Amino acid sequence: MKKRTIKDVGIVMDTIKNISDREYQNSIWVNHNNPNIIDSYDDTTMYFCEEGLAAIEARDAGRIEMTDNQYDMLKKLFEMVDAYDLCEIRPDLDKDIVNDPRWHEIRDYAKLVYKELS
Repeated sequence: MKKRTIKDVGIVMDTIKNISDREYQNSIWVNHNNPNIIDSYDDTTMYFCEEGLAAIEARDAGRIEMTDNQYDMLKKLFEMVDAYDLCEIRPDLDKDIVNDPRWHEIRDYAKLVYKELS
């Protein structure tokens, strides 16, 4: 039986894509342009942190295949998002988060991670 890869963990891939996509964040998180999609900064980062950590732990336990580079990049993104989420000076409103230069740095890194994992 073939071992799962990180690409098989759809929620991790989907949340990384959403973290990397400013247009999505403005459209869905801020403007709520699609009533069929209920999402926000809090939802995206909660799912990413839960499922991303599970994927990291699964790789550590040998249940998911990832290259060392994929693992390192995923772990770094997890740490960046987690630190931002726990930061006392993080903006409260999704609109302000989308425009926060610190979030922009995370978004740019998420693009690299998504490309590496895809």
